[in-house]
Amino acid sequence: MKLQYILLVSVTILFFNCKTDKLEPFVSENHLESFQTEKPQFFDLDTLEYKTIIGKHGTKIMYYRELFDTIYKDPIQLELIELYDFKEILYRNIPTVTTKDELLETSGVLKIKFTSNGKELKIRNGEKLIVYPPKGRLKNNDIFLSEKDSITNIKWNITNQNFTRAIVNIGGGLTKIITIRNDSLENYNENTGNDLLGVYDNNSIDIDNEINTFFVLDQKYWKWINIDRLVNPERKLTFKIKEHDNFSGFNIYIKYENLNSFISYSVTNNLLFFPDVPIVGKVKLITIGKNLQGTFYDEKNLNSITNNSEITLNMKKTSKQNLKKLFE
Repeated sequence: MKLQYILLVSVTILFFNCKTDKLEPFVSENHLESFQTEKPQFFDLDTLEYKTIIGKHGTKIMYYRELFDTIYKDPIQLELIELYDFKEILYRNIPTVTTKDELLETSGVLKIKFTSNGKELKIRNGEKLIVYPPKGRLKNNDIFLSEKDSITNIKWNITNQNFTRAIVNIGGGLTKIITIRNDSLENYNENTGNDLLGVYDNNSIDIDNEINTFFVLDQKYWKWINIDRLVNPERKLTFKIKEHDNFSGFNIYIKYENLNSFISYSVTNNLLFFPDVPIVGKVKLITIGKNLQGTFYDEKNLNSITNNSEITLNMKKTSKQNLKKLFE
């Protein structure tokens, strides 16, 4: 009897040790990070007073030294990151969702950061940095700023900083250049009775083809900038993922097939409830888990899921290259 008891205890300990050995504490991981190709660009401005800075993807920044409180001999440097390829935004895990959990579709993400002697420079009160994204990027979009200067668990705040520069006919053959928010153009025209004319090589063009800009104003620190539009969902879906014994947590992506949009979550195995997920077009749920045996994934079509369902995962072992194919 004593021998049977010892055997029972030994088998029980072995069972629980095997289960424990297979698991490790959940650590959020960007499994797509290694696929990034876009690198920061650095511009050494030294003691220049003025410069038009143009990034390799066409972002134009109107720099002048008086934007900042600096000693005239202090060198200034700009760090610029241009992410106009949606895959680069996805690989960096920069989700397209607002602080109110509204879905966005992105046309590009930027990081603009000025430093001097290793310290961040703040824009002086009342000054503004003028930024020209590449042609067409701002059309029908707005400017959103991150809550913080990190892209960890990032969400976006709308700023209403999308501007158009136009030439206004003020009569008598005289014109003036105005800078006005895009959403104010119609009201401006109605209130003043003036015609808004776009002029390029002495020819009139449509207002849609005007040069669009946005301003960076009085930043306490340099945040990420997102050029986005709000997306109206067809419906909202609430679902739960059933707990899985072999994983302590998951990195989860909700990817919109016909939009430059995605949402990501990093969740432990006991926090697998997802309320009011926006559904637009074809939507995939991609779940990635990791344990001592390797990296695993599952892929579900959320369009076929009914509201308040529980989803059972069928996790399959995979490689990083195969994971990349899921997002292409």
